[in-house]
Amino acid sequence: MNKFIIIFFLFIFTACQNHRQNEPGTNANRNRYGNQQRHRYRGGHETTESRNIIISGDTVFVPAGSPVSSKLLLRTVDLQENSIQFTTTGVVRPVSGHKAEISVPFEGRIVKSFIRLGQKVKPGTPLFEVSSTDYLESVRMFIQAGRERDLAEKNYLRKKDLLESGISSGKEFDEARLAFDLAEKEYEKTSEILKIFNLNPEDADMARPLVIRSPISGEIVQTNITVGQYIKSDSDPVAIVADLQKIWVIASVKEKDLGAVSLQDQVEIFTESMHGKAVSGSVNYIGNIMNEETRSVEIYIECDNPGQIFKCGMFVTARFLHKIDDSIIVPSSSVLQDYGKCFLFVQAEPGTFIKKEVTVLSAPEKNMIIRTGLEPGNIIVSEGGIYLQ
Repeated sequence: MNKFIIIFFLFIFTACQNHRQNEPGTNANRNRYGNQQRHRYRGGHETTESRNIIISGDTVFVPAGSPVSSKLLLRTVDLQENSIQFTTTGVVRPVSGHKAEISVPFEGRIVKSFIRLGQKVKPGTPLFEVSSTDYLESVRMFIQAGRERDLAEKNYLRKKDLLESGISSGKEFDEARLAFDLAEKEYEKTSEILKIFNLNPEDADMARPLVIRSPISGEIVQTNITVGQYIKSDSDPVAIVADLQKIWVIASVKEKDLGAVSLQDQVEIFTESMHGKAVSGSVNYIGNIMNEETRSVEIYIECDNPGQIFKCGMFVTARFLHKIDDSIIVPSSSVLQDYGKCFLFVQAEPGTFIKKEVTVLSAPEKNMIIRTGLEPGNIIVSEGGIYLQ
């Protein structure tokens, strides 16, 4: 019995010793695995023994016999043409100056309408008539100013002739000339008032009501005219004329994509109703105010509106196409990241590589556009740079 107990305890002791030797933290395991990933420091240089490379700051030395050499693929960079594409959303708006909201300049009653929805109009086309006492008073003042100007002009010319004949004095001539100048200015003022209301002063007639005319070419897209209704000068517009042959698409572009937008860049506009077809436009204006909440800027895109498929207020998709004539393109595999910064390795001489920080933009086909950090003719590590870290 005692012999059996002694054998049992010997078996337990042997098993514990074997288990301790196999633990990762023991000296035996350190000796077994330490040679595979051990780093030593000699004279300020970090030596990675498993890869047989030497790292000194941003410089990496790769000896000829290093297994890393066969894993590095080098490439010489050069300037070339390329384009950047990105997609965002936008909303359709009328081009500035191509939409007119028609209201009345005087209080009055609408007595006649000449328009209907969808009607095509030109500048000067009559839209409706308004009977207004304020308008008639403006016409009366204009006519009176014209008559007074004519009388003052006749008096001035008469005084001028008398002065030249020696009959009239210079003082009377000066007074007549001053009166004529004042009458002329009053006439011009009343004339300009009528022009503001898009009325030709020569057509001013107290016997006819005020005719409201279209200031632009386009189409009647909205009308709230009711013959007989009384409207005030500060009332809402009673009609809208819009020329929608060309439209603006106002797209919201994120801050990170602003570097890929320039004036006159081509943009493709899509809507769900077009079934994948696009209408071409161009960047007309880049906004200078950023939305602090969305971190985006409004970009104005001008494009044609064939068949008026784009409706004001419609949401669309905009695909920007930004061409870069002289750019350095590298594979995405060559660009590495460290603490939020991008870098890659440039060959200084065979077996010597320098870590360089770069700024990049995404490009199609798994490429990157280098904005800063590289020069044409540099030899970079296009693949395998991860083994140099």
